[in-house]
Amino acid sequence: MGRSDVTATVPLRRNRPFAFFWVAQLLSNAGTQVSELAIPLIAVLTLSAGPTAMGVLTALEALPSLLLVLFLGVLVDRVRRGRMLFWCNLAQGLLIASIPLAAAFDLLTLPQLYVVTFLVGGFALAYGLAHNAYVPVLVTDRRQLTAANSSIALTDSITAVAGPGLGGVLVQLLTAPVAVAVDSASFLVAAVLQALGRGPDPVPATRTRFGLSLREGFAAFRQQRGVFAITAGKGTFDFFHWGTIALYILYAVRELGLSAAEIGVIAVMGSVGPLLAGLITPRVCRTFGTTWTSIVAAVLLGGNLLIPLATGPDPTVIVTIGAGQLLLGLGVVYLIIVRSTMLQHEVAPELLGRVGSVIRLVEWGPGPVGALAGGLLGSTLGLRPALLVLGIGGLSAVPWIAVAAKRGHLTLPPDDLTNAPTEQPAT
Repeated sequence: MGRSDVTATVPLRRNRPFAFFWVAQLLSNAGTQVSELAIPLIAVLTLSAGPTAMGVLTALEALPSLLLVLFLGVLVDRVRRGRMLFWCNLAQGLLIASIPLAAAFDLLTLPQLYVVTFLVGGFALAYGLAHNAYVPVLVTDRRQLTAANSSIALTDSITAVAGPGLGGVLVQLLTAPVAVAVDSASFLVAAVLQALGRGPDPVPATRTRFGLSLREGFAAFRQQRGVFAITAGKGTFDFFHWGTIALYILYAVRELGLSAAEIGVIAVMGSVGPLLAGLITPRVCRTFGTTWTSIVAAVLLGGNLLIPLATGPDPTVIVTIGAGQLLLGLGVVYLIIVRSTMLQHEVAPELLGRVGSVIRLVEWGPGPVGALAGGLLGSTLGLRPALLVLGIGGLSAVPWIAVAAKRGHLTLPPDDLTNAPTEQPAT
């Protein structure tokens, strides 16, 4: 009996390759959450970046999804995915290490932040595509996919809870470059864990021409109407969300007068939403289905509206913005788990990389334009009015999800709703 066959009958909590994969994800994501806060703070506090510069920095993070995603999707379906995850983690760790190194010699500049942000975004994109396609290799029992995806979402959420708070403290006490060094170390340790916990890593059989491979990916994506609706809705939301990301740190520091630690507290509060989604999604799917609950999740994507609406003393502002981010994170992660389970249940494993690249193109492709638009709006309208416009735009996902729900396209297969276990993998 092959190794992949064995993992099909092993409870998820005893699936050793998946457990190593899960812990590596935990570590690398913890560091990433630190840098998500620390790098924009470096740009604002150390390099005096304005709205336009922040828009460019944010756009460069999303730009690989527009320029590289289709090529990377084909590549993921042609190489060993586990090996690709290792090299992506290693590359991100080394690239991010260049930031604190340059800062230590007083050589750090905005152009370096731009280059590192773009390259790290490219490797993160490749990692994300390979990661999603690799889960069905490690978890071959389809009844476990909802639990596996929820476990991964829970990993992201746990690190999202601890990471920003840790990042805020590190920036406050030890400076932002030191916080970024923590992220670099986390990627390197995650790469080592992935090398030690090797699981099944077959070479995909795909060897068709590039153009034909892309057409197959687009065709498989279009056939999944529920996946299409969630992706289109999230793509329109992400256009406005990336604009919000471009302005948020600048607004929080310069207009709200919040410290790095207080921004970290908001991020910790907001990350409770993804944590809840990772915990409750399997039970919600089994109890209520995924039709009207997906509409509710889409409505929660309007949580960014509370950023410009928050007023009053600092504690009130922190609670208000944190609550909005909590609701937004709950909605986003719920929809991602539902979509991932649909994909892994219905799409052939050899197509997952390419379908994932199409999803990333539709979803993150608008991101660079949205970030630049956010920077432009902030420069012309002012930060608060721009954030208000962008927050309202975040509700643009609702029509896509509502129409798909009404047409019955957001229903998971019955086995996923009734048989998916809820245990988390052991570390």
